[in-house]
Amino acid sequence: MKRHPLLIPLSQDHHHSLAMCARILRDPAADHRADFAKQKDDLLAHFAEEEALFAPWWDKLAQPAMQRRFEDEHALLRQMLAAPQFDNPGWMKTFAEILRGHARFEERELFQAFQEILGEEGEAT
Repeated sequence: MKRHPLLIPLSQDHHHSLAMCARILRDPAADHRADFAKQKDDLLAHFAEEEALFAPWWDKLAQPAMQRRFEDEHALLRQMLAAPQFDNPGWMKTFAEILRGHARFEERELFQAFQEILGEEGEAT
């Protein structure tokens, strides 16, 4: 199924996040400060954009577990972005795994579910 136009920029953001995760997971002990500096504001803006886009549609989606996971992971990732532990390879690995899992969840499950609603209702504006 082709991606709804409202979701395309969010999917493109996920591509950048997944690339950063791959770099971190390849060498969690390396200095990833530059990646964080480059991605942090984009990630925070991405979370806010998704939250604003999806807010009016959660009731129609009727997937409370999916909504809870979405919100919980955004909260956790915000906390981690606010206090990165660049000198802790275990923390870096955990961050990358959580972000990667979150992006995959959104692409494979959440966006698919919302795509059906957005297709039925037209563009959410």
